[in-house]
Amino acid sequence: MKHIVLFALLFPAGIPHGLAEEDPPAWTFVSIPDFLNFDIDYPQEGWEDALGFILDSMKKEGPAFAMVAGDLVMGHWGTSKEEIDKWAGKYYPPWVGRFKDHGLKVYTALGDHEVGDNPWRGQKASAVPFYKEAFRRHLKMPLNGPAHMRGTAFHWRHKNALFVSVDVFEKARSGQGEIAAQVTGRQLTWLKQVMETHRPLVDHIIVMGHTPVLRPVRKFSSSGMLLEKGRNSAFWKTMVDHKVDLYICGEVHAVTCSRLSGIQQVAHGGLIGRTSKPNYMVVTVHKDKLSLELKEIDLVNGKGKLWQKNKSRGPFDTIAITEARKQRGFSSIGKVRIVKKDGGKSFESITGFFDEKNNPVK
Repeated sequence: MKHIVLFALLFPAGIPHGLAEEDPPAWTFVSIPDFLNFDIDYPQEGWEDALGFILDSMKKEGPAFAMVAGDLVMGHWGTSKEEIDKWAGKYYPPWVGRFKDHGLKVYTALGDHEVGDNPWRGQKASAVPFYKEAFRRHLKMPLNGPAHMRGTAFHWRHKNALFVSVDVFEKARSGQGEIAAQVTGRQLTWLKQVMETHRPLVDHIIVMGHTPVLRPVRKFSSSGMLLEKGRNSAFWKTMVDHKVDLYICGEVHAVTCSRLSGIQQVAHGGLIGRTSKPNYMVVTVHKDKLSLELKEIDLVNGKGKLWQKNKSRGPFDTIAITEARKQRGFSSIGKVRIVKKDGGKSFESITGFFDEKNNPVK
């Protein structure tokens, strides 16, 4: 107590410059949406060398965790609870086990393939709750979301950042049938409460959802589902109001980086087994900035196809990375720094896919 009183007498105006506590050390996380987007065994003959290299490369970034913004599996598992539980029990444990064996903690958003794949009409729409329950049971995400979306919408904090994963698959009429890609109602109220509660306690807010909001975006072998109403949605406006820094999404299996109202949207990811250029993003978190880098590698795909339940077009039967390409490792395909200063935000040191002048136009 004497030391505290003495300190207060010596420095009545607070800690002088030079004696202030240093900023916390920087830390990293990685993102790879749409990993894998197919029903894959573990081990999967003809795949493990390439998958191991990809996962080990992410692990070498020293991440606190990996984020996968949906589409873990193919998920064409029928409409009865018994059938869905059977196939979920076959394909989710290998998916989880692969990350665990490579020493990567993982947070996963819900993708359309985790709820049977779009569109949703009739019995398929009625089966969505069975799919969500299977996802919740096997992926074991935090159970702190809105009551009707426990385990499919959730949040977590790590050091000086808040992360929120939203469930964009709500029951509503849309062009996709009886499910709409949106964040509304009770989920939106929950999202606002989470951000309002944690905003004073963190330096950054990152949100993960499966579908892009800003458009247009590139796409490859995708239906190209987008969030209803886009930038005019209550979801996007809420993120703007609460000064979200980064929105990470997948679905389109191609890279597009867009900025609007202080938020960086990054649509990117995997579809490993069909693409020839999978990518991941590494984010380095500082107190006053986020440094983002997208990295890509070349795959050599096989000639045959793997069987998938209720899907005529499966992934290639083998995937490989040549030894020469392994020696070079992943290549940088874009960088940006999101810098916070004096209450403002700027986007600096922009290269590659983060340069919006190369984005697709309407």
